Amino acid sequence: MTDFSSSSNIFEQEAVLREDYRPDELPERTDEMEDLHMSLAPAARGVGANNVFLHGKAGQGKTAAAKAKLAELQHHAENESDHLDLTTCYVSCESHDLSTTYKMASRIYVELTGESRPTGHATDVVMDMMFDAMNDIGGTVIIVLDEIDTIGDDDRILYSLPRARAQDYVEDHVFPSIIGISNDLQWRDNLSPKVKSSLYDDSVLFSPYDAEQLQQILRRRAVKAFRDTEFIPIEEVNADSHRDDNIVTIDNSDQEYLFKTGVLDTDVIPLIAALSAQDTGDARQAIKYLRKAGELADKNNDSTVTEYHVRQAQALVEREAVVEAMREMTTQAHLALAALTTLELSDDTPVRANPTYGVYQNIADIIGADKLGQRRFKDHLRELDMQGIADGKKATAGSIGGPAWEYQLQVNTEIAVEVIEDTPRLEELDLGTISPNRANR
Repeated sequence: MTDFSSSSNIFEQEAVLREDYRPDELPERTDEMEDLHMSLAPAARGVGANNVFLHGKAGQGKTAAAKAKLAELQHHAENESDHLDLTTCYVSCESHDLSTTYKMASRIYVELTGESRPTGHATDVVMDMMFDAMNDIGGTVIIVLDEIDTIGDDDRILYSLPRARAQDYVEDHVFPSIIGISNDLQWRDNLSPKVKSSLYDDSVLFSPYDAEQLQQILRRRAVKAFRDTEFIPIEEVNADSHRDDNIVTIDNSDQEYLFKTGVLDTDVIPLIAALSAQDTGDARQAIKYLRKAGELADKNNDSTVTEYHVRQAQALVEREAVVEAMREMTTQAHLALAALTTLELSDDTPVRANPTYGVYQNIADIIGADKLGQRRFKDHLRELDMQGIADGKKATAGSIGGPAWEYQLQVNTEIAVEVIEDTPRLEELDLGTISPNRANR
């Protein structure tokens, strides 16, 4: 017998707490869904959908809303309409590193045709291939560009796609449009005027969820995810035997249900909702807290999930988020982190930027990396501060030219060392042997 088992004291259907699960209903996003519906409605009337921009912080339901509403439009096309010929195409710009017009046009071509990615062609040729694919498909073609802000300065495709009909890139029987999704609230404002004016007819803002909305979301997921957890129609419950804050709606109807669970302690969902609402209002984060808390209870063979498990889960998730952010940093940011970590290991923190810059130069020499000027290096220290990896504070006495700052690690030193050792360019470094003072050269 192995230690693995398909049974769990806690979980019934853990998959609904995974990031790739998409709910059928989004009751907390009724207004946003209605706005998106209005943008897509022209397609049902045979004139093509509007271009629309969905923006808001991560975990606010933007992608889920787009997929749910497009699924509804697809159902209409297949079962109710005698004239809507609909093709939808979902592209994750970040996952496929679509940072240029060439890369994005290639990816859209692959998604539309199922063919291999075109290589060895000029950008104009790949653009023509993409539009030819639309001509072959015909009808309404809606392209979802998730994480659209990851595209770089080469935003030509964002100008060409919305103007495809006006510029005769596609034939008269083709109606292409874009749904752009971004976590960057300022990205659209930084587009060139010609792109901004042609790219989006409509925009929909997804504001952060509040604690009450997060509780509703968590309870709907919990009923599917956990054992001994259910919804009871409110008319079947004695009004004197329940708390009003356990009343849940599961769709856009007026039907209410009582949330009842024998696995989650009473304060688990309110606590998770409060923690996430105070932080980012991110439903994805809240759901992850709930899953991790359940996993910890399951691991310990506990029969219920408690506040203790939630607090443990919060610490684990926050650590994972910081480690992920640290792993994804640029080489120069890793060098700044290594310099600060070296000083932390020698008990020389908090430390000002100038001594840290000296250690940074030493490390750059050791690995043969280019060295930034001191001003640009200080920018990396400030970025570490903004990411919560370092803690920067104004020193008591300034220097000529402005106030001085002192820095120290805000994350556990062992975590910083682990990330540095796992970074290919820095893996041979022995931080404990690097002098905190810059060697004379």
